[in-house]
Amino acid sequence: MRRIKKILMVVLLFVVTLNINYLGMIDKRIIVESSEYKAGNTSNLVLNKILSDNELKTEIPKMFNYASNGNYYDFSSDNVLNDSNYITNGLYSSSDEDGTTYYYRGDIDNNNLVFGAYDEDYYVYGSERTYFQTKESCIEAGGNDEFCQPLKIASKGEKMYWKIIRVNGDGSLRLIYNNCVNITTGEITHMSSVGSLLCGVGSTPYNLESNDAKYSGYTYDNGTDSFIKKEVDTWYNNTLGSNPNYDKYVILGRYCSDSSKFLEQEDNILFSSVDRLGQVGYNFAKDNAPSFICHTNESYGGSYRLKAGLITADELVLAGESYFVTGNSYLNPVTIYWSMTPLGFSSNIAFVWYASDRLNLGNVNYNYALRPVINLTTENMTLIGEGTINNPYMLEEVEPTNSYKGKVTIEVGSSIEDIKAFEEELDLSGVTWTVKDESIAKIENGKIIGLKNGTTVITGVGSDGTSYEIEVTVISNPVTSSVLYIGIGLILILVLGTGAFITYRIKSVVDKE
Repeated sequence: MRRIKKILMVVLLFVVTLNINYLGMIDKRIIVESSEYKAGNTSNLVLNKILSDNELKTEIPKMFNYASNGNYYDFSSDNVLNDSNYITNGLYSSSDEDGTTYYYRGDIDNNNLVFGAYDEDYYVYGSERTYFQTKESCIEAGGNDEFCQPLKIASKGEKMYWKIIRVNGDGSLRLIYNNCVNITTGEITHMSSVGSLLCGVGSTPYNLESNDAKYSGYTYDNGTDSFIKKEVDTWYNNTLGSNPNYDKYVILGRYCSDSSKFLEQEDNILFSSVDRLGQVGYNFAKDNAPSFICHTNESYGGSYRLKAGLITADELVLAGESYFVTGNSYLNPVTIYWSMTPLGFSSNIAFVWYASDRLNLGNVNYNYALRPVINLTTENMTLIGEGTINNPYMLEEVEPTNSYKGKVTIEVGSSIEDIKAFEEELDLSGVTWTVKDESIAKIENGKIIGLKNGTTVITGVGSDGTSYEIEVTVISNPVTSSVLYIGIGLILILVLGTGAFITYRIKSVVDKE
């Protein structure tokens, strides 16, 4: 009998010790609360709109050896041929210095945007399809009073039409000017192919001198502006820059005049752009590889932060242009226009890439059109419209909204008021909640309820646009576990005690006999 009592005491001690340990865990399984608050969050509504209006395409190998219509140069036949497998139109993604950029390519018509307008009638000065921003710059370029005649390219109130080149990695929009004027009739059009048109805001030399490679740079001699940069700056300062209602949306965007060298032999220089974009001249020794990232490190040209500039040759190729063959990208104009990418220096002449229906090289002394490029902020902005020429996109401001993030740990079967997930006193009465995994937790009547072990996310949207996010981790309830073990212990005591009693009674009966 003493032995049985000892066994019962050991079992009882084990059960009590076990449950004391589990009960001690109650203090370690407390609810954990934390929160994070961010004001003025609208996410990227502009990018979301563009992504919803376009199927995001995937770049294919060797696609930049072809124009976007599939045209390419065949060395074996010395002809321009077509491969329909390389017809590429739509929205694609790549990388720039700031992250992922989404760019348009090919024959598309849904990237039109209206931004800004002319506050006054706007005139350029010149003749014979050569026009400057001021009469002074016309005379500086070699004109005289008879040559430097005014031409109105925009009437007061005339809207500025643009093409979206891409959504930059920082979320801003990169645009290229898209207005044209009929020189004969004065009619304003938007890259139409009808009439004798000047497309852009002027037609000038890139630089007034050409007998040094440095004159292919957008700047040179460590800061001297090229002639074309001064013209672009003058246009911006006289138009968007003079109106605070427009200027505030134009950011100091990234621009690149890449004058890093690819080949240099005696007085002949080829810049890196030829290696990236002009492999047709080397019988495609390697694939063309346009880039949104600027690599220049020379004393002329450079990487800039500007309110306005020009398109790069890399952006032209990414948009669907190609060296040596005719393409059909959305950038095809009636007028030949300058890029800001140096090409090379040969025969005592500096060359820069220009665009028409193809990518080509131009002597910096030639007169080609200016199509300014700007970058617009999209913070607290959304896009309305369809992006077509008849229903172009427009930027519209939206009220900034707030967002809150919380994190809680609760026990299975327990609950917590949703407001306690956040440090601030919030009014959550009008919030619509959604639970990612309703088997782990649910929210009802203002309470978060734990259902089973695991982690899920509860999101909510208020009537004012405020967003909420709560990460909920559900764990086992230690009190329930302890009660369970106590019950098991009592059952063991009962079973063992009953067994011991029966054994004792049997032994007593046997001893009496």
